[in-house]
Amino acid sequence: MPGAESSLAYAPGEFEAYAAFSVEGWAVWVRWVAGDEPVPALPDTMTVRVLSRGESLTEQELGVVTVTVSARCARCGGPRGWDTLRPDRFQEDGEWFTVDRWANPCGHQDEYAAVLQESRLRPPPAPPRPMPTAPPIAEAPEPGSPAGIVLAAAKASRGMRAVQAAVLLATEHGLTAEADLIRAEVKAVGCQMSALAAAHFLHTIGKGSR
Repeated sequence: MPGAESSLAYAPGEFEAYAAFSVEGWAVWVRWVAGDEPVPALPDTMTVRVLSRGESLTEQELGVVTVTVSARCARCGGPRGWDTLRPDRFQEDGEWFTVDRWANPCGHQDEYAAVLQESRLRPPPAPPRPMPTAPPIAEAPEPGSPAGIVLAAAKASRGMRAVQAAVLLATEHGLTAEADLIRAEVKAVGCQMSALAAAHFLHTIGKGSR
């Protein structure tokens, strides 16, 4: 595509992607994370309350079970509706129950029986990888310096990510070298990095001043 190399949407480090295997086969899911608003991190699992008619229950008896399953759609591998979870309270045979409901962006619906079966087959989830945190900066970077620009932006926009800070440096201040350093560090750590951590990174490697 002509001019794609200069387009913000095609800048390196502005996308998150993962490969997923499901009943429909392998798929690669990609999303853009360099917009003006912070993008919530995708969780690996989701814990939900589902309806169960356990093996020891009759058809008229109900139970509510809390299970942990993948945050990816079992049908296509796309993100599940973990961010649409809401409680649903209902009454049956004079007794009240509360379960969770959610809507998957892909359009595939999760049946409670299938979710229960998935939870039985799924191994215990691995502990989440800790997100790198930024230790306090002993000496604040100079205002207007690369680290200072990122630090000010991070304080003004709570939840700002390192990839967004890289876009800010490159597009609004022409600091492409510093932006590339941040992108390389994000790729090296292999997980999400905050803009505050990016500011600390620039400051500690001597990019805190022009």
